[in-house]
Amino acid sequence: MSKERFAERQGDVRDSAARLAEAVAEPESELVRDATIQRFEFTFEVVWKALKLYLERQGHECGGPRPTLKKAFAENLISSPGEADVWLQMLEDRHLISHAYDEALARRIYRNIVADYAPLLSAMAARIQALNWN
Repeated sequence: MSKERFAERQGDVRDSAARLAEAVAEPESELVRDATIQRFEFTFEVVWKALKLYLERQGHECGGPRPTLKKAFAENLISSPGEADVWLQMLEDRHLISHAYDEALARRIYRNIVADYAPLLSAMAARIQALNWN
């Protein structure tokens, strides 16, 4: 992958995190909850895939999202064990919501997005913006 393509991915991460933050800032309603969850799913995907590209460029094998997140932790892109736990819970919630829709589950995941996931995704988006493609 070229430096230019990685810059495009950085832009995708920045834009999707901003759109998620925009959704989280809205007062909760059924429509906002559904939109927020969809934006969360998309943002999570572009973030882990950007991390994977960067880590592979650094010579690491990553595979899917779980090994990529573990490698990001090992490389200090995820800064603490507590934060790593939230990332793994985020992965689990993303998996759950993308395979079945349950109203109670959607409400629980929405609360997690607002309280924990959106801020972590936003912080990671900023970290990804600072990465150099050498």
